Amino acid sequence: MNLGKERLLIIAPHADDEVLGCFGLINKIKKNALYRALRCDKLTLMFLEESLKSYSQKDLNNLLEKGVHIPDLNLVHITRDVQLENIAPGSTIYPFVRITGSKTQIHSGARIGVRGPVILENSFIGENAVIGDLGQVTLIDTVIGSKSVLGAGVAEQAVFLGKESMVNDFTTGYGFRVRKGSLYEEDASSAQHTDTKMTILFPWTTLGSDINFCDALLSGGTGPELGSFSEVGSGTIHFNYSIRGDKATASLFGDVLKGVFLDQERLFIGGNNSLLGPVKADFGAMTAAGARIKGKLPKGLNYGHSLPKGTVDYDARIFSGVSGIVNNQVNVLAELTALANWYKQVRINCAAQTPEQKFLYQAGLSMIEFNLQERHNQLNRYVGALENSIRIGEKSKQLSKKVISEQKQILIHWPKIQAEFEKLRNIEFKIPESLRNELAGLQHEGTTSYTETIKGLSQAGKQAGKTWLTEIVEDVRRVYYAGIKKGR
Repeated sequence: MNLGKERLLIIAPHADDEVLGCFGLINKIKKNALYRALRCDKLTLMFLEESLKSYSQKDLNNLLEKGVHIPDLNLVHITRDVQLENIAPGSTIYPFVRITGSKTQIHSGARIGVRGPVILENSFIGENAVIGDLGQVTLIDTVIGSKSVLGAGVAEQAVFLGKESMVNDFTTGYGFRVRKGSLYEEDASSAQHTDTKMTILFPWTTLGSDINFCDALLSGGTGPELGSFSEVGSGTIHFNYSIRGDKATASLFGDVLKGVFLDQERLFIGGNNSLLGPVKADFGAMTAAGARIKGKLPKGLNYGHSLPKGTVDYDARIFSGVSGIVNNQVNVLAELTALANWYKQVRINCAAQTPEQKFLYQAGLSMIEFNLQERHNQLNRYVGALENSIRIGEKSKQLSKKVISEQKQILIHWPKIQAEFEKLRNIEFKIPESLRNELAGLQHEGTTSYTETIKGLSQAGKQAGKTWLTEIVEDVRRVYYAGIKKGR
């Protein structure tokens, strides 16, 4: 019987089949403790099921004939939900690779499993991308842009827009964990043992080793050369979970309004920093190694904050600094809304020159929308906890009347504010015609890479773009401030 990759012979004797001489053997097997685990019917069904789910060697030979390089057909597993026509000629699939999912695509020049086993599940691999350059890789619902180089680790529901330069010869190093909502834009990278979730890295930005950098946006820098891009030093952690049990802690290192034009001073976060979200860092901000950072981070070298010694009475159920935290998170929502519109109007409608590029930008937009939804969810959860904070604060008299009044105003008016936020998410803010025309002109002149196109914009074009994005940000902020003001 020819099922799946191999020809399978099944012998199923009865206990009284003396011709095959199996009676004594079967009795011995029945007396063994492993009998139930090794029963022929269970093993047979398992192997038959796996064989039926996978393409046979004959099917895989068809891939070889059309130009896909597979060094050993016996050591590659491709399930039948994968459309073989989506595995392009010129790609290479090394041994110990498992490919599943109807959405999986592998483009020409891609090399899968170079130095270790790889699992691809519903993932897109762009042209000349390298997966598993340092060891084992698992990709689930992940989009990998052209020329990306992934070392060893796991990514799920994430997007890498690919590489436009090879100044830095890797995208991720060894031990990466790139989780839902992570977006690495062109030439963004991370070194060894890094963890990101709901993280947006603008072009060229870099994370060092042994870093946890979740719920953050990092922009700034003018190019991929050393000393030109924003970076986070090794050993740094962005603390995104408060003692109150909330995550209204997303941080902005740089911003969207100016950051998307790729002409701002870089940020440098020193090694072994403790970043206590939410942080708002200006372009040009730097921190010393080992610093503890919170709140605003201005341009220049920052030495951080020290902690006082001793203990104080503290009730984590009573919220303080609520207005500042909500304002900060509304600002994050505003910046993300601007970035979503940048993707829709600039990247997808103007900059995308190929179907693959458009697909990548649409995937990037979906990550931004994940981040927007996460920020809405966490802010709603934070505001929802104010009722308990107010009740305990009034009873214990640990909050002033002014603070309690501010918290009540936010709590009372939040449902209407949230409804207005939702309306804004469905509005497309049209790109200025002058900016659209200039982008089209740059492409007509032969500028192909995204970063070169943006850096090639004139000062007038950049200013038109900044004015447009500022209007979007101000519209989001206005919803919040108007809602609170009405209640006063």
